[in-house]
Amino acid sequence: MFKLTETEIENAIKAIEFHGYSALLPEPIEWQVVLENRVEITNYIKELDLDNYKPFKPMKVFAPKNRANIRVVHLLHPQDLIIYTALTIIVKNDIEAGRISKKAKRVFSYRVDTSKSDRLYDARGAHDEYLSYLKKKSDKKNIKFVGIADIADFYPRIYQHRLENVIETIATDNRSIEVARVLVKKLISNLMGRNSYGIPVGPYASRVLAEAVLIDVDAFLYSKNIDFVRWVDDYNIFCKSEYEAQSTLFGLGEWLYTNHGLTFQSAKTKILPVKRYLGEILIKPDDQLSNRDQAVEFLQDFTSIYEEIDEEDLDEGEIQEVLLKLQEFDLLGMLNESVSDQNLVDYEIVKYVLTKLNRVPGVSEDLKKQVLDFVIENAELLYPVTEQIAKYVQNYSGLTRKEKKDIAKLLLKPLKSKRNPPPNYYAMWILWIFSTSEDWNHSKDIIELYQNSNSEVLKRYAALAIGKCGNRAEALVIKNDFPASSDILKLAILSSSNKLGKDERKHWKLANQIDGILEKKI
Repeated sequence: MFKLTETEIENAIKAIEFHGYSALLPEPIEWQVVLENRVEITNYIKELDLDNYKPFKPMKVFAPKNRANIRVVHLLHPQDLIIYTALTIIVKNDIEAGRISKKAKRVFSYRVDTSKSDRLYDARGAHDEYLSYLKKKSDKKNIKFVGIADIADFYPRIYQHRLENVIETIATDNRSIEVARVLVKKLISNLMGRNSYGIPVGPYASRVLAEAVLIDVDAFLYSKNIDFVRWVDDYNIFCKSEYEAQSTLFGLGEWLYTNHGLTFQSAKTKILPVKRYLGEILIKPDDQLSNRDQAVEFLQDFTSIYEEIDEEDLDEGEIQEVLLKLQEFDLLGMLNESVSDQNLVDYEIVKYVLTKLNRVPGVSEDLKKQVLDFVIENAELLYPVTEQIAKYVQNYSGLTRKEKKDIAKLLLKPLKSKRNPPPNYYAMWILWIFSTSEDWNHSKDIIELYQNSNSEVLKRYAALAIGKCGNRAEALVIKNDFPASSDILKLAILSSSNKLGKDERKHWKLANQIDGILEKKI
């Protein structure tokens, strides 16, 4: 028998509040229900025997990884995410103790702050420090070549038994040893459909567990005095000769395959002269920066500074400096240029502008509106950055009801295409907009999408939208699908059932034997 304590559950909830619910996916509406009922839900979870617990089936979403590749992302039921995070937090300090010391400056990704029991890791400034150190290494006179390697499909190919062994080996007390069994053999195995490979992609707790898997790999390189630097699954190996780089990459590849069944991505495994590494992989020399590159760099640098400062604390002179610098760039022209070749869309500049523009103080409303018009017009073409499009649209203030209606019509139009509909990732983020406010009401179109689709992803976010802006007739259509629906879709159908009459909904829930603690609270 294994049960979580009240403190362990509360730490997990706080960690999820801090880090976020999931990478690449919208925060579920149901998470707010958890926060509003955290005491009751905590008391329920602490009574669960996790040795005999069967988790809910996650929802899989295929999300763009880059221009040509996709990855599977898992949306966990809130109850399972709390348990998964709580178990990871119990062993996170042991994992950190087993890794190469942070002071060694070899591994920069997701280092754990062992003094905080309600945080998974501390990532502040870590990636910038990593890039800075790569530059420092490259500038050494004796470094002539750099070997770079990226592990292929890292999270989906993690061997669970190996992860369990790692946690058992580094555990410093009996409870952590038990966690190895409960977390991996019981929870992760069931979440991944009883497969022996893979951990959930999306939950932030997975980042800490993935680091645990590479403890022996890093130790192997370190023991050989190999000059390497790693961020997640990206290895950079600094060498005096091309032969040394070849030999090291071969040895690393052999170790990964023999001990973990992992391989390199062939397209990303390279040996480069250090000058090419600096120019093509790491940075571009300042004298070669284009106006576009300077704009990306500006948005990255200035917004990272202001994200940590309250608006009322900003100095007026600094604001004017930012605005003057921003005026040097034709951001709208760059956005239009980014889609001029539809076979080679520049997603990076679009992503940076959409993510960062609202965070720069004092930007003109005219520019923000021009950017909004651009993304609405090109939304389908820009599907790999649909998350940034959806958040930009949802956060845009000052739109009239008519403007919202027109925008909604344009965003939903691609979803109605029967010949060539966009990926479900696009549908998810676009429908998420409609689930955030009644002002985006287009329930007639959305219920048609729901009825005409077999996609769990589209149906879930359509149901959530109906729960926000629909009516009783539309909720009646959706509720009939409840018995045959997946665990995650059922949560959305429960949300949409709020449009039913009070007594009608009560009897419907009784008839369908709604018994989960979260399900009862929705």
